[in-house]
Amino acid sequence: MFEKKTFALALLFVFLAASFACAAPVILKLSNVLPDGNPTTNSMVFFAEKVKEKTGGTVEVRLFNNSALGGQREALESLQAGTIEMCMANAGPMASFVPTMDVLSLPYVFQSTDHMFKALNGKAGEMLKADIDKAGFVFLYWGDGGSRNLINNKRPITKPEDLKGLKIRVMDSKLMVNTLNAMGAIATPMAQGEVYSALQQGVLDGWENNPVTLLTLKLYEVSDIFSWTQHFMVPDLVLISKQAFGKLTAEQQKAMLEAGREAEVKQREYWNAFVGKTVEELKNQNVKFNEVDVAPFVKAVQPVWEDYRVKFGTELLDLIIAANK
Repeated sequence: MFEKKTFALALLFVFLAASFACAAPVILKLSNVLPDGNPTTNSMVFFAEKVKEKTGGTVEVRLFNNSALGGQREALESLQAGTIEMCMANAGPMASFVPTMDVLSLPYVFQSTDHMFKALNGKAGEMLKADIDKAGFVFLYWGDGGSRNLINNKRPITKPEDLKGLKIRVMDSKLMVNTLNAMGAIATPMAQGEVYSALQQGVLDGWENNPVTLLTLKLYEVSDIFSWTQHFMVPDLVLISKQAFGKLTAEQQKAMLEAGREAEVKQREYWNAFVGKTVEELKNQNVKFNEVDVAPFVKAVQPVWEDYRVKFGTELLDLIIAANK
């Protein structure tokens, strides 16, 4: 009798162990507006692999690239609604959900990529992460988005007057709209996935972004004049909704955060390796690059800085400026 009970318990244990091993993993959908091959997309592939490895396969991140789940605003709204779990977003559109993040979109606020990451990984970054948390998101990692420059299909832009009458796409950020208007353009907010056809149809005259995005989205086919205004240096970030994060075990949460820290380092490696060859490839695609004296543009956008100071004060801004010393 004892042997039968022991055998039955052993069978039960084997069954439970097998059931646990075969349990379906937690699936997290990650929305991304960038295409395959973009270095930031590659960092998310790396992140997903690390999450799977660190959680023993109990959590699986599934990447939806090239705006398959909509633009960044839609993705952030979906995170809040609980219909998707994760997204890559730029700090510009994020300001609609976390207003203090507008500081990262101030024109010419960062003097270099190193300056930006010193600020993001310092006290200023900690303050922003606390505000991100209050908005219902969990921060995972920052991404280098390069400097943003003017790209159009009409004429080279060397001074603010050259922008007169040009409809230039910007991200869905009031501060970015105000900046491009102050520089002399007609700022036109639009989702990234709509830009190609808008340029093709003449709805837009240009847009603003970095060489990597110009190449990987093949937008050089409809906009081939690149002006190095370097007016923004706005980071990307990868987020998970607090709701989805809260459903994970403590061990899974720890693994996600560790994977995020590793992916941030890897993203910068990918970006630096990719951007070095991008300009030459774009020149091969007949993109015309022109250098720009940014001083007139810096002067033109000073009202944007004043508006920010009135609205938010100077604490965050002072911390960011100090990070470059």
